[in-house]
Amino acid sequence: MATRVDGDPALNGPTEEWIRRIGDHPEMRLRLLAEVTRVLGDASAVAAGERRTLAGKVERWRYQLLNHNAGHLDEHQAELAGRLDLLARELEGVAPRPRRSFRQRLASTRDRDREERDLESCLDAARPIEDVERQAARATDLNFGSRASVARRILLYAPLYLSNHCINHCLYCGFRYSNPMERDHLDLPRALAESEILGRRGFRHILLVAGEHPGMVSVDYLAGMIAPLAGRGFRIGIEIAPQSTSGYRRLAEAGATSVTLYQETYDRARYAAYHPKGTKAWYDWRVEGPERAADAGLRRIGLGILLGLGGPVEELHALIAHGRYLLDRYPGLRLSLSLPRIHEAPQGFRPPHVVDNDTFIRFYCALRAAFPTANLVLSTREPAPLRDRLARACITQLSAGSSTSPGGYRGRAGDGTSRQQFPVFDPRTVDEVASHLESDGFRPIWEPDEA
Repeated sequence: MATRVDGDPALNGPTEEWIRRIGDHPEMRLRLLAEVTRVLGDASAVAAGERRTLAGKVERWRYQLLNHNAGHLDEHQAELAGRLDLLARELEGVAPRPRRSFRQRLASTRDRDREERDLESCLDAARPIEDVERQAARATDLNFGSRASVARRILLYAPLYLSNHCINHCLYCGFRYSNPMERDHLDLPRALAESEILGRRGFRHILLVAGEHPGMVSVDYLAGMIAPLAGRGFRIGIEIAPQSTSGYRRLAEAGATSVTLYQETYDRARYAAYHPKGTKAWYDWRVEGPERAADAGLRRIGLGILLGLGGPVEELHALIAHGRYLLDRYPGLRLSLSLPRIHEAPQGFRPPHVVDNDTFIRFYCALRAAFPTANLVLSTREPAPLRDRLARACITQLSAGSSTSPGGYRGRAGDGTSRQQFPVFDPRTVDEVASHLESDGFRPIWEPDEA
């Protein structure tokens, strides 16, 4: 018997024959579609929790289909993936939007002429780098200057690492499962103790960071961290494993205000090579994470590439395309962009594409040309002189006084660098960073709403 609902265009087409031909576990899939039919046929009689649970099952089916086919779908598979996307968002109660289409955008030439002009102008070796920086500074000053003062504002924030346990085997990361290191995982009292130190240093914006370990870093665990921290007046961003739409909604309800999710590399083949095992190996699950976060109501989204993994110019094109796609799809989105570089990696890994300082500066200035109003973010991965120079050009958010290991702000006897994700190259204190910004004519701020 066919599973089809003529009144719902999202369901029109997935007949029993089609489902049996396309994928695995057809009986289970058909039962799921029958349940979707029932729920959408009488949505008012079904509790929101049941609808979201069902949406999560549909969402997982879609990503299993994408992952199993490595994103290379035939006509029928692509149609099914698109309809499952519509169904999941309808069950979630998300505002209707066209089907997700970033993969198509990335493969197209749309906006390429504009991107080429921006990049060619900034990367042209014949153009003095000082001229590139001045142009970026003018655009940044125009969009981030204070009304009450000519001083440009720069947000200072701190990462708070909750856990370095991780099930992934990312070749470049200090947290990778096979890397011998001391593992740690904060409970709520320790996390609150860390936040008290950051609060005394002036921070009001904290970025929660954790390795990908679904058993230890669950949605329940994260919500249990976010709510008490938000209750103490902190603005909470999250840089964690990609979540389902329902998962992001739960974290937003707990008090999270922003999501940072770096794709690392947009090249699917390279991505598979660098992420051989673990949940992070699911390319589509990660690349569409920002859309699920936006669907869940989070309006501050951070994107980035890890410079060193792929061809730098190619990756920068893809990052710009991703940012423009999200801004087109979600009007009012507040976008942040970052370009972390690999300086040190676990033994046995050497980045194939080294990006020098001048190119690094030009890349950030190219992002400013492409996104005049986006926040550009720079961490303590980079040394102080380079961070100061980029702040003068285009950076609007800086971490300061950072630790990249769980419990790193309180410290413990015998602590060294054995638990950190990456080394810190700007060792200045928060006060030293803030004072330097003020001496350079900027206004350090501590609340993201001002940025």
